[in-house]
Amino acid sequence: MAEKEKRTRPRIAVDAAATLQVLGASQNTNGVPIPVRVSDASERGMRVQSNLQVDAGLAIRLDIGDAMFLGEVCYCAPAPAGASAAFNIGIVTEQCLTGLSGLRHLISALEPEKSPKLERV
Repeated sequence: MAEKEKRTRPRIAVDAAATLQVLGASQNTNGVPIPVRVSDASERGMRVQSNLQVDAGLAIRLDIGDAMFLGEVCYCAPAPAGASAAFNIGIVTEQCLTGLSGLRHLISALEPEKSPKLERV
């Protein structure tokens, strides 16, 4: 007997390169960004493929193009034989920030120019 679908939102097939970073208790304890591939997404989360295992329950940052997602790993399972990566990771997204290149440009434009150093005479 087939298992009943538990998802409440439809999934959209995606094929996008991304970077996943495990978030720690402080900025100095964040994990090293690892390359992943987003394979599908929904209103509440996404599935990524990775060659590294990431434990369920960990807070993560996922950067895709000009967007940054904050969320939590809800599962990490071995990928089927023949898959392009070793693990499928399910992520529940909590926050999303888009338009990051525009934000970087604005911050750069608002930064005061460094004043020249005064020489002592």
